[in-house]
Amino acid sequence: MTNREVISEIRRSNKLMEFDHIATDRFILGIAKKYVLLLIQRETNKRRLWNNESAFHVINCLEMEQVPLAECIAYKSDQIISKSKLQLPQIENGYYGYLVQGVYDIEGLNEFYPTTTRQYINILKRRFPPKNLHWWIVDNYLYIDSPNIETVKLSAYFIDKDLDLAKYDVCLDRCDSCPDCREPLDEDFKCPGYLISQVIQMANQDLANSYQRYPEDLTDNNIHENKAPQ
Repeated sequence: MTNREVISEIRRSNKLMEFDHIATDRFILGIAKKYVLLLIQRETNKRRLWNNESAFHVINCLEMEQVPLAECIAYKSDQIISKSKLQLPQIENGYYGYLVQGVYDIEGLNEFYPTTTRQYINILKRRFPPKNLHWWIVDNYLYIDSPNIETVKLSAYFIDKDLDLAKYDVCLDRCDSCPDCREPLDEDFKCPGYLISQVIQMANQDLANSYQRYPEDLTDNNIHENKAPQ
């Protein structure tokens, strides 16, 4: 489903069409996303959803630059690594760390391994260098322990309300056209299919608590307006 379709379903379920000036599309979508986040946290904490692509946002072409390892890790080293040029949108956390489905090379064939700065220091202290490349996040910047990474593909669950992933995707700037670019309301609603009905139900209840009183208020106002003076 798209964001627009979810909003329409919530409006229909709550009979909110006459209150468009009160319950805006953005407001309703924000409530729906709030409950998506709640359910996704629950599912990922139970080690579910990690192979479900519909739950994650994707930056297909995140541009990287070379920086010294010492920039992000308190470890004396001349090693040069790669860092995302842009600070990433906020990524949700779960019991097991960031909700990142994966970091891959630009073709999506090779996956990098997640670690933390503390764990990576332990890796550096080992007798033999690591066989695999690793990634970690500091201050919302993505780091990879190789100086030869120009772009990567990142799949994660971002929680920023006004998310515009296009500005992070450098490949879009290199295209003559962008068939995948759509209006925000026409973008996919990032939620696994089996959770959508539950999200709509929870959003319905939230909105109903706020808006179902309005018809009664309007009726009361009419009574007072039409009542003859004593």
